Amino acid sequence: MKSRLLIAMIAGLSIPVCRVCPQSEDNIQWESVLEELLSDEDLTPDSREDLQSLYESVHYCPLNINTATKEELSVLPFLTYRQIEDIHAYIYMHGPMLTLGELQLTGSLDYGTRRLLRQFVYAGEIPEKAESLKLKDVLEHGRSEIAVRMDYPLYLRDGFRHHSAEELKRYPNRQYLGSRLSHSLRYSFNWQNRIRLGFTADQDAGEPFAGRNSAGYDYWSPYLYIKDIGVVREAVIGNFKAKFGYGLLLGGGFSIGKNMSLSSMEKNTQGIKPHSSTQEYGYLSGAGLALGWNRFTSSFLGASTPLDATLKGDTLISSFKQDGLHRTQLEWSKKRNIRQKTMAVNVRYSYRGFHAGVTAIHDRLSLPYNGIECMDGLSCDLSLNRARYALAAEFSVLNGKRAFLTSHTFRLPGNWTLNSVFRSYAPGYMAIHANSLAESGVENETGILTAFSRSGGRLKLSGYMDLFMHPEPRYGVSESSNGIDIKAEADWRIGHRDRILLTGRLKSKQKDCRYTGQLEYCIRARSRICWTHSLKSGMELKTQLLYSRYDFIAEPVSNGLALIGSWSGSICNGQADFAVSTALFSTDSNDSSLSVYEKGLRYTYNYISLYGKGARASATVRFRLSNDIQLYFKAGSTLYTDRNEIGQAQQRIPSGHKEDVSLQLIAKF
Repeated sequence: MKSRLLIAMIAGLSIPVCRVCPQSEDNIQWESVLEELLSDEDLTPDSREDLQSLYESVHYCPLNINTATKEELSVLPFLTYRQIEDIHAYIYMHGPMLTLGELQLTGSLDYGTRRLLRQFVYAGEIPEKAESLKLKDVLEHGRSEIAVRMDYPLYLRDGFRHHSAEELKRYPNRQYLGSRLSHSLRYSFNWQNRIRLGFTADQDAGEPFAGRNSAGYDYWSPYLYIKDIGVVREAVIGNFKAKFGYGLLLGGGFSIGKNMSLSSMEKNTQGIKPHSSTQEYGYLSGAGLALGWNRFTSSFLGASTPLDATLKGDTLISSFKQDGLHRTQLEWSKKRNIRQKTMAVNVRYSYRGFHAGVTAIHDRLSLPYNGIECMDGLSCDLSLNRARYALAAEFSVLNGKRAFLTSHTFRLPGNWTLNSVFRSYAPGYMAIHANSLAESGVENETGILTAFSRSGGRLKLSGYMDLFMHPEPRYGVSESSNGIDIKAEADWRIGHRDRILLTGRLKSKQKDCRYTGQLEYCIRARSRICWTHSLKSGMELKTQLLYSRYDFIAEPVSNGLALIGSWSGSICNGQADFAVSTALFSTDSNDSSLSVYEKGLRYTYNYISLYGKGARASATVRFRLSNDIQLYFKAGSTLYTDRNEIGQAQQRIPSGHKEDVSLQLIAKF
């Protein structure tokens, strides 16, 4: 029965329902760009969601290439420092770009990078002077957007089943407090990227709506952001994130991968940004202000942020809860039960590629964590960027514990770049907002990473080798340990229609082994082969083969394999775009699970995890109801052939398959 259902599911999705028309090339490219930007394995689900929200906000409110500052362009991770310099040099020498076709004249921007950049910029006029802030102009020329999303599962988890009063009296956490419908509401207003305001409201499945939640939705994230108005470089009220230096004290609030960390250090991205994603952890709630005079910028932050935590008694914090879920009585009891008060000051100086900054921070928790209630830190950072090399460093002290990072970048002829980063984070260095290059957090770690990359032309190469050690014991490791992380990637573009991407990664880390009674190396290997072909009709076909392997002496070797096919196009005379994907997967355990990007709704996390044995199919359709109104619909189904139930405890589904449907309406005005 399952095999027949599997064949019917895949075959049914392969039958076109109406005539296929050329799809909007911009939409195809944007989805491909988004998948590429979020492909770093080091990114956590929350990080991917937050980054996806950031990229989508820039994509749908693009930058004017003729007026965009270096700081604004630095947000785009695929642009190197040299490429940003070349763009500014071209505009300075030849005047504003009339079309984005002029990007090929800058010298260092290859076809692939130009293709990515087109999704975030446009060639507009340069105003004679910055428009003064007038309420009438803001209201007339600002653009608003409302996005409403609903997700509904076509299955019933145990947490949503009816439980008797007697059972709930004995086991109060067996039943979820809310319905299985999850939904969100977003509103955003943007005027010339200088004034942005809005809010995000989110309700996860199982969380009560209204009633217990007096504010209706379980999570709200309001913000007001102002930029480049007089001496005000940036100002924000509400929920926001801040990054100064290289993240040893304030690092933007979410964990990023090693590739992205390297890019961030080369370009020295700084500043304050509003928090508009549904991620319920890693942001500050308060206000921030950055004032600029000539080459100096002074930033001041003040926040009082509620957090979820597991308490030991009523006087100590045992651990922080970061998933943002409040579905049961137990989870509800941890909802925003502590508060973190933060004050920070940053002063930085910039002049012709030289940057220097000082950051001071004071954090106070409402209850002690690991015996610490107050955290006072100070860091100094500097960087120097030149045409052929770049140097960067940051030194930080927090409650007497030290952290240090230094980076060297050499840009060689032939578009080759060599990087080396040395880091040393003391045991006990507990910076809550830290986010920098690390194997397992900015604490108890020493390491050196060397990397290379080659851009330009049809073949891009990149890779790194990271040697790291943890001087003191940590979770799952009873003594000092070490490891190695190696990654290589080749991106080969064959003409304008074909692209082959090869990725391989090997990581070996020590951990406790009960079988031998000592530390042993745990080896994880992953590889990916991806072929993308663009048809003249506008369709895009993609085939991927993914492999993973988990090897530890005390456990059976676990292998994982997945074959994914996807294609995109337009239907109904171009009034709707569609994206269909199918996947066959087989993994021996969750240790060899595979993560795959799946095209879906806007502002939603579109990576899925494949584990066990089975198949996955999904279809997404975007209807253009008008120029300013779009309707998204997505349906997905996962069928497991090796089990009759999915998950456990309240998340258990008494079936070997599960289906979901999602609906999203976006209106601009």
